[in-house]
Amino acid sequence: MDLAERQAWQHYLEAVLRFDAALNRALNADHQLSVIDLRVLDILVKSSDGSARMGDVAGLLGATRRQMTNRMDRLGERGLVRRERDPQDKRGVVALLTDDGRTMIDQAIISYAKAVSTYLLGSLSTRQVNTVAENCWRIGEGLRLSELRRALVEPGAPVSVRVDSQAFPEAPTCYMPGVDDAGKRCWHQFMSSSATLFSVLNERLTQAIQLGLIDILLLDLIAKSPGGSAPLSALGQAFALQPSRITQQISRLESEGLVRRRPGQSDRRRVVATITLHGRVRLGPAHAFYAREIRRNYLDPMSRQQAIALGDACRRIGLPRKTRADRPVRSVRRSAPIAAVEGGAGRR
Repeated sequence: MDLAERQAWQHYLEAVLRFDAALNRALNADHQLSVIDLRVLDILVKSSDGSARMGDVAGLLGATRRQMTNRMDRLGERGLVRRERDPQDKRGVVALLTDDGRTMIDQAIISYAKAVSTYLLGSLSTRQVNTVAENCWRIGEGLRLSELRRALVEPGAPVSVRVDSQAFPEAPTCYMPGVDDAGKRCWHQFMSSSATLFSVLNERLTQAIQLGLIDILLLDLIAKSPGGSAPLSALGQAFALQPSRITQQISRLESEGLVRRRPGQSDRRRVVATITLHGRVRLGPAHAFYAREIRRNYLDPMSRQQAIALGDACRRIGLPRKTRADRPVRSVRRSAPIAAVEGGAGRR
């Protein structure tokens, strides 16, 4: 990748991470919910009777049964859902949305829509809103066709996708107060493309080099920091990760001998991560494979001009924006794109 392509990817990556963090902060500040919590409630409210099998909900969200059980426990403690035996399969369990859950989702959707307007659409011109929607759709279509080709065991170069007026989808028919059709289209394509892209990248990276996307990002940033060292707080801020999550990731990298931790020289309370020689050795070939996967899955579905235009729009999305939702709040669970970024290495 040349400089312009690297910047386009970096701006997209930062925009996805920071938008996800902003959504979680907004929902947590107003309702003590995460984006994934809201998606669970949304799945239930859209079912015919307000219920769904636990396994089906877990499958839709890419979660394990244990993760979904823990999440339902938390929502159940607040009276938003309840669990019952599946009447059609006594071994199964269904989750049912309560009246309080229906009230909560009506309120949370308003907060969610405001966050979309502020953190995604608020920095973009009308033209950039369309640019993000169209090019994120190209990324999603490229991923879909690539997976189809793999399923058919068809050799050949990655498919390049070009939008035309008939192929580009209409805006999703979802309730999002204050967001017009162009904004809904932008939001939907941005969220769906990033969730799929990060999941695919994690799968390819962990299979080929036994490092997940977040592993490579962390090792790269540490290696480029002065002296090959960086404070954990700075790493968490760079990738919009909660302190507990960055500690978990660095602990796992340390267990593999890729980094080591030590107290900061000027402040012993601050923890610093330093890349090891083994970490640098692993990072070299990882960079090459990572760059090939970014080109195949992110850059190739677009022309060079389209990628640069998307990167410029994402640069604006990634700029910090201060609102009351930015006040410190308790840790929340991460939504799909972030979970995908964080989860690849953890599933090894």
